[in-house]
This record gives sequence, structure tokens and C-alpha cells, in this order.
Amino acid sequence: MGIMHLLGLHSLSEIGNARLTALLSYFGNAEAAWEASGKWPDVLGRGVNYQSMTEEMRGLDLVALYERFLRSDAKLLTLDDPRYPKLLAEITEPPYLLFYRGELPPDGALTLAMIGSRRATPYGRQAASYLAGGLAKAGAWIVGGLARGIDTCGHKAALDVGGKTIGVLGCGIDIVYPRENRELFEQVAQNGCIFSEYPLGMQPLAKNFPIRNRIISGLSQGVIVVEAGLKSGTQITVDYALEQGRSIYAVPGSIFSPASRGTHRMIKDCGIKPVACPEDVLEDFSSPLGQSVQQTLFAPLSVSDLTPDETRLLDYLVEQRHFNDIARELTLNTADLAALLTMCELRGFIRRLDGQYYIRNNV
Repeated sequence: MGIMHLLGLHSLSEIGNARLTALLSYFGNAEAAWEASGKWPDVLGRGVNYQSMTEEMRGLDLVALYERFLRSDAKLLTLDDPRYPKLLAEITEPPYLLFYRGELPPDGALTLAMIGSRRATPYGRQAASYLAGGLAKAGAWIVGGLARGIDTCGHKAALDVGGKTIGVLGCGIDIVYPRENRELFEQVAQNGCIFSEYPLGMQPLAKNFPIRNRIISGLSQGVIVVEAGLKSGTQITVDYALEQGRSIYAVPGSIFSPASRGTHRMIKDCGIKPVACPEDVLEDFSSPLGQSVQQTLFAPLSVSDLTPDETRLLDYLVEQRHFNDIARELTLNTADLAALLTMCELRGFIRRLDGQYYIRNNV
């Protein structure tokens, strides 16, 4: 393959995905393309500063770059590799070169993206954890961007139930961003897969993330929006998903919450399906895996399926209790309790009575 030369070409500042693909298609391999840089204008045409790129090539230490690649513990995947994710290969301008760490999702795996606000509310965090955990526990791979907020909740929920998850980076695969997710980054690499199309050492520049989002939707059969404000970048991923023909879902929120206004607009304007439980997503997938997931989710709940807060809540609601009494007993603030009650009600664990009273159902 000529890995050193491929890494070198890929690292050049003016060689993006389209130009890299054009060079490799014309010259046949990376080494031949590197050695024939004088002929690049015939392939790439105008709009390239060839003098600057020639100087960049002269200053590039290919051996040092290859050694950095080895230290990153990453592997390479090219578009012509039979292991390349088939769904991703079908999108417009799929990344020719992908760095990855971990285990590639097998053909036929159910892959579902969990996206939303970086500034998630307690309700959003709980909804993401509930949906991602339920889907992952039954065998679906949860795809996200390893960002703060909803992404982090989706990845963690999948890992917490022993499931698989995929992180797609907007920086080099040897860069951890955000830094506080270092432990999560390693857990995803060990229990799923991390992808990046960016060169080693590439910092998390703002311009990278919208481009990265096409990979998140491209890897996924379905995309689930948990929370999004009116100006949320989540809309970019949704637009890619619409273009790629993916199934799209959204979790409704409070009509008074700014964090859900973008979500509600997507439901209204884009015809996105609202969801309140994993079954709402899985009923649209008729694959053998989708059927097995549904069978698992429809199985009776056991104590092990509940979070500690859910267990405490259900134990306390053997009799009807007022919201304020529940908050005092569980020592939860009103926002966290409201989110907990909402999710438990959606899951059928409890029901709301008049006057802000709640009682458990038989589960």
C-alpha cells in the first residue's frame, strides 16, 4: 500500500478527501503519486498553491510520520478495502482514508446514531441514556461524536450495558477531545470503534465537525435526535441523514424548553418520527438483528434493568406521593426529578395522578 507515502499525501494541508482520491485514482498508488508531484497540476488543475505544497512536502519527515502512526495504536482503512463499512461507502464523497481503533462493526450490524445538544438538560441526558442503553443492550451499535452532552450519554449508556459503540472524531485519532472524555475515549476503543478521517495531530478545528457529521449519519441506519435548540449544529447531521436516505427519529421535549425547540421544528418541518422508547425505533427495522432486539426489549423487566434512582423511585411509589415529597425523599433537585419521572412514565413504570401525585404501575 505504501503506508508512509499515503500518510504523507493525506497530511498535506491542501490535499483533502477529493484531491487524495483523484491522485490515487490517476497514479494507481500513493508512492507513485508522491514521486510524480510535478504532474499534479494535470490531475488537480487550478486552485492549488503548488509551490507551497512542494515546500510542505520537502519539510515532511515521512519516517517520523509513520512512527507517529505506529504510536497512535490506530489502523488504516481505505475505500477499496472489503472491510470498509458498506453504508458509509455509499454516501456522496465517502472518506477515502479512515483511521480507526478498536473493532469494526460487522456487516449487518444495526447501527444507530444518537445526537443532540452539547448542553443537554437532565431530561435530555436521561432520555439519551434510556434509549441508547436499551438499544445497545439488545445488540445495536450506538454511533456518536464523543462530544459533550447527548453524545457522551449515548456512548456511556451503551458501555454501561455491555454494548458496542462507535465514536467519530473531528480531529486526529491521536487527539482526545474534549479532554475530560479521555477515559471514555479509551473505553470506546476497547468496546467498539473510533473513526477519524483527519490526519494525525489534527486539532479539533470548528470547520472539521460539520464535515465529520456526514460520517456519523453515513455509518448509521437510523439517526436519533434527543435534544436540539433552534440553532443547533445537530441540524447539519439531520440534513446529511436526509440526503443519505437514513431513518430519522426525534425525542419530543417540553414545549417550554429551548433545548427542544429545534427538535420540535424537525418533527414538524422534516416529518421526523417522534419516539419515546426503543421499540419506536426498532419497529422500522425488519432485519434478523432488529427482530432479536425487539424480542429482547419486549421481555419482562427485571430489577437489573433499572437504574439506582429508578429503583428508589419505584420503591417509594408503592403509594401515591406528591412531587415535593418525592424530591425530599430521593434528595433530587426539581429538574432531575422531573426528568426521572418523565422517563419512568414514558417507560410505563409509573403514572401521574391529579395534583402532581404519582404512583407506580405493576412492572
